[in-house]
Amino acid sequence: MESTWVERDLPVLNALVQQLDDAAGASFPELRDVTEETGLDISEITKAALALDGARYIELVKTAGSTGSWYVKKVSREARQAVGQWPTAEQLLDTLVQRLGEAAEEETDPEQRSRLRAAASTASGAARNVFVDVLSSMIAKSMGA
Repeated sequence: MESTWVERDLPVLNALVQQLDDAAGASFPELRDVTEETGLDISEITKAALALDGARYIELVKTAGSTGSWYVKKVSREARQAVGQWPTAEQLLDTLVQRLGEAAEEETDPEQRSRLRAAASTASGAARNVFVDVLSSMIAKSMGA
């Protein structure tokens, strides 16, 4: 079976997240609302929405009538992370490691430079999984999960 994430599901998810944000709670995007933005026909958007709903990226509300009138009530934290709107723990850690490396390069004190490099090495090396777990927990807690 062929992957549908890049060509179908992710573009639909991205469009739905953007439309929900643009509406700011005033309305909910219907599936027909993302046809132009994604370039997909309604049958492909419906398949994507069903897959995204099943994976709990979106909360899809099915109405009477055509599938084009189905709408998305909300999206999950994972949906926002998937489209790059919110950071993942891995992304935050990568940024931290990069900034520690940059700080080490700019540091004039050799002892402090060594500590910064060691911190970057630890965060990107053997302790990476521990850092990711801690950051994941902090992200979830800050988002009320």
